[in-house]
Amino acid sequence: MISFLSLASHYMGMINVKSKLKNQVYTIMAFVGNWYLLYIGIRFLQNGRFLRGFLLLAIFLAFLYFSIMNIYYFFTTKKAPLDISPILEKYIGGTPEEIREKEEFRQRLSRVERASRQSSSPSGVFDDQMLLPAQVRSSPVQKSNIEKIALQMENAGMLFKDYNGRSDDEIQTQMQPDQTEVYAIGDNGVQLPYADIRMVDDKPTVFAGMNQIEEMPVGEIAKVGLSNFSNAKLENHLYLADALLIGGEKKVAGRSGMITEKENYSIKINIAYKRRKTSLPEGLK
Repeated sequence: MISFLSLASHYMGMINVKSKLKNQVYTIMAFVGNWYLLYIGIRFLQNGRFLRGFLLLAIFLAFLYFSIMNIYYFFTTKKAPLDISPILEKYIGGTPEEIREKEEFRQRLSRVERASRQSSSPSGVFDDQMLLPAQVRSSPVQKSNIEKIALQMENAGMLFKDYNGRSDDEIQTQMQPDQTEVYAIGDNGVQLPYADIRMVDDKPTVFAGMNQIEEMPVGEIAKVGLSNFSNAKLENHLYLADALLIGGEKKVAGRSGMITEKENYSIKINIAYKRRKTSLPEGLK
């Protein structure tokens, strides 16, 4: 009987089926096979082998109990009476497959919630061909403002520093061949709730915050594409397309696993442009 169960278990492991279905099959096999123990135990008692007989009967009752618990767990939605599984799990340890599946489902829901909580671009949607990356320089005070905004976003549930719900093993498996690091908030950064560009002392200054009332200066635009801001503005209408928070905690691939490091947050800006029909006069740039 044991050989039959082992053989069946071996072949079940080769079949790609969901764990719940597999556990249902195992439960049926164990429930049916357990009655063979009852038969052997009774035969031992009839032949005067009382110690072995009562031992097999005790094992039969234990297996019968756990088979009934599994029937409740895998075949119904009802809570099993007198369930000691949580007590055993506490002392034995380990996470059942069904619990792992529920955790994976929770993580997927978390990713959906993350996408809904993180803001979309405050300036609308632009064609990628209309976008140019901007080089932003931040002073120590402006860098401090960026850290304050990051903390506010985290407290408001708009910033998730959980590597998209992935473990170190999952991160390492999913990394690209030329990739060496992964950021907790996401490699592409997180959209800032509010951002704007205004001229302050003839410098294109980026303001950001949770909203316009709480805005703070976070940097100055040095270049748009390969041109400085002034020259780019002479030939183009410029618009703020994206303002992203990037950086923070990250994991770096090491020799023996992932290493956690911390870097300061910074701002990434994309500028949308539209060619002017006529160049802007020098005095109005």
